[in-house]
Amino acid sequence: MQSFAFEVAVRCPLELVFKIYIDIDRWRHRSIFGEMRWVKGSPWQEGSRLTIETRVPFRSMVDQVVQHFTANESVNYLSHVLAITTETWVTFHRDAADETIIRVRMQIVGKLSRALGFAIEPVILKTTKRFLEDVCRDCEAAAKDASAPP
Repeated sequence: MQSFAFEVAVRCPLELVFKIYIDIDRWRHRSIFGEMRWVKGSPWQEGSRLTIETRVPFRSMVDQVVQHFTANESVNYLSHVLAITTETWVTFHRDAADETIIRVRMQIVGKLSRALGFAIEPVILKTTKRFLEDVCRDCEAAAKDASAPP
């Protein structure tokens, strides 16, 4: 089992960061993603399932099950892709009125390196960080738009 953790700070109010993070319509066919859709249950309810197509670094289908969800606070989910399972915890913390800290912890179970010819764990870390960079960019743009005079 391998695990990693990291955090990012974003200049944007917590509620807006959370809203952008969970908006699957925003991420569909963008960045590292292809199609995304809820296949079981209501969005972001415990036990609900989301199917996510990833396009980077290669095309794959991820089956994601929501384990825990607290609005504006945290999301915990299991993801199954190829021959591995990941458990991910994402927490959101208000650092200031207009700044939010996003913390990510992930545990990876399973080995796929031999079949792929490279270690998948660093790829998962890199694509997760890339997604969070996209979230931060969108959040900062939305916060800037919200504070611009009409």
